[in-house]
Amino acid sequence: MPLLQKNLFNSPYSGVFCSTNDMLTLVPPGIPDDDVKDISEALDTEVSTITVGGSRVVGTLIAMNNNGLIVSNLITSRELEKLESIVSNLNLKIGVLPERSNAIGNNFLVNDKGGFCNERLGSQTKSLAGEVLGINIISSSLNSMENIGMIACLTNEGGICHPEITNEERELMEETLQVPFQEGTVNFGMPLVGAGIVASSKGAVCGRQSTGIEL
Repeated sequence: MPLLQKNLFNSPYSGVFCSTNDMLTLVPPGIPDDDVKDISEALDTEVSTITVGGSRVVGTLIAMNNNGLIVSNLITSRELEKLESIVSNLNLKIGVLPERSNAIGNNFLVNDKGGFCNERLGSQTKSLAGEVLGINIISSSLNSMENIGMIACLTNEGGICHPEITNEERELMEETLQVPFQEGTVNFGMPLVGAGIVASSKGAVCGRQSTGIEL
């Protein structure tokens, strides 16, 4: 499994800037072509450039699995048209979530088998997200955190999660998402691994500050 160490915009938080599934990785404009190529090879996906509401923090504003993607309602009509064009040949659904808490990537933790969402999100948002992604979603906080997309980095093969997660919470995550989890950190001790790693089932990208033990 390729593991690429790459800082984006001089930042080690690849999970903030990128969102991926096993077919497509969405990145913001401004990343050098050589880095885009390296990311594509590491994750074994197509890579496309997009902004959401003019922002580069794509990983914070989009969550996705291999069935579809959900995006913040900050997205403009022009950005949505571009996104629809990007996914048109990938058979992915798109859902724009009508939610004031619009950091969608932070508020959802999902794969193809299940998901969690911030327990403060409304029932309409949760229902639409589950329909688009084709999964059952549980409203929950984990490690007393509502922004559960930051608590873990997850694929269809496994996940790495905050080192202070309880055994009961880890067991719930493994049961719901049907993959094994391992506690860990990234970028020299940063526990919010969802912000520090972007991963497909075939590879991952993390910051250059990550230590040998973390890798």
